[in-house]
Amino acid sequence: MYFLVTLITLLKTFTPYFRKHILDSLEGHEYLFLNTVFVTLFVLFYFIYKFIYHDDMCDKLVNKIYNLTFLQVIFFILIAFITLVSSIVLINLDKNYNTPLINSILTKGIAAILLLFVGTIIYEEKYNSKQIFGIFLTIIGLFLINCKK
Repeated sequence: MYFLVTLITLLKTFTPYFRKHILDSLEGHEYLFLNTVFVTLFVLFYFIYKFIYHDDMCDKLVNKIYNLTFLQVIFFILIAFITLVSSIVLINLDKNYNTPLINSILTKGIAAILLLFVGTIIYEEKYNSKQIFGIFLTIIGLFLINCKK
């Protein structure tokens, strides 16, 4: 498992640099459209694979879709909207500022911190002192990364 997590993390590390390189030739919205086409193709290939080799997959999927609550459908729509908006913002940051590493670190770091706060406030999750110290170190690290001098 750790090998796969490490591999995925390593591959995702290159994404901001690949995106920055592509954005030298494309506008942000052009990148978004083209990237969406490729993602759609890969998802379609995966769907076809699952359809061919797991014949009951479609029936299960349709049943699960029909069993979604109204709130779950709203959450799906919100997730899609948030994904779109955050992608547009991140693409424009990478296009207009030569900081793909900092953008990547900031978005992931701030998202992790906010996720912990939301988990604490809304879902009443409990964290031990070691985890709280890790949050503190993350905040300090983000501050130091953004210091110009």
